[in-house]
Amino acid sequence: MKSKLLSLSALIFLSTTLALSVKHERGSVELATPAKRVVALEYSFADTLLALGVTPVGAALGSQGGDRGAPPYLRSLTAKIPATGSRAQPSLETIAALRPQLILADAFVQGEIYPQLAKLAPTAAFQSRRGSLDDLNAQTLAIGQLVGREAAAKQVLADQRSLILKAKAFTKKNAPAFVAAVVTPKSFTVHTNQSFVGSFLEALGRKNALSPKGDQTQYEVSLEGLVALNPQTLVLFAAPDEAPITQEWKKSPLWQKLSAVQRGRVYVFDRDNWTRGRGPVALKLMVAQAIESRLLQDAAPSAAFQGQ
Repeated sequence: MKSKLLSLSALIFLSTTLALSVKHERGSVELATPAKRVVALEYSFADTLLALGVTPVGAALGSQGGDRGAPPYLRSLTAKIPATGSRAQPSLETIAALRPQLILADAFVQGEIYPQLAKLAPTAAFQSRRGSLDDLNAQTLAIGQLVGREAAAKQVLADQRSLILKAKAFTKKNAPAFVAAVVTPKSFTVHTNQSFVGSFLEALGRKNALSPKGDQTQYEVSLEGLVALNPQTLVLFAAPDEAPITQEWKKSPLWQKLSAVQRGRVYVFDRDNWTRGRGPVALKLMVAQAIESRLLQDAAPSAAFQGQ
């Protein structure tokens, strides 16, 4: 009888220690104990871990494969973290050498190599690149659970809600809907109300003019397509070291016909910080700049954020 009781106690203990199970895009991750050695293959995951007080043992911070490397706001915070290649081209050998207990992967970017990653360590795949603000917030909680920082994750989200609520006090009621887009030298990609930045600005009280096209939360439009939308407010995300396609568009009479241009309501933000960080640390910067730029107030953009 005593041995049976001991066996039952052992089973109860094992079931308790194996109870950490978190769902993700490719199923669920089960850990015996919270992970201490974590590799982050997207900037948002590195951002989130740092916000939770956890330093990843490796992160996809490289600039190879056409990636621009970590956003400016994140560089100093990740300077001492070993790079595991870029987001598009993570090094499996480097990841394996770091002996991770958990890998955080992007369901879109690293989808094809997920099986290989899962062989190296338990791997959770989340929709970061194509996720909304709600998606990213859910990921913060999930990551908190996986690393044993659930209480910290809840506090981060509570602080974030409070910050957004305070920012909404600056937002002009019934301001015209906006169109938001990432502009590169060759493309103009709109971000709908289900993209991260598109849904973030809606959380601050401004209305996004665009919904997803099918399952695309982000998609390209031409100058003619933008004219057809004719937004009264235009929010652009560009890299300071690039000449965006809108520089050429500004030479066209079509650009000058845009209501946003005529109203003087074209705002430009650093796309690296706004669209590539997507974490709690990035969000604090974004809230501050949304206010500073006067976008929330529907006033002419301040000098640092002018787009004309």
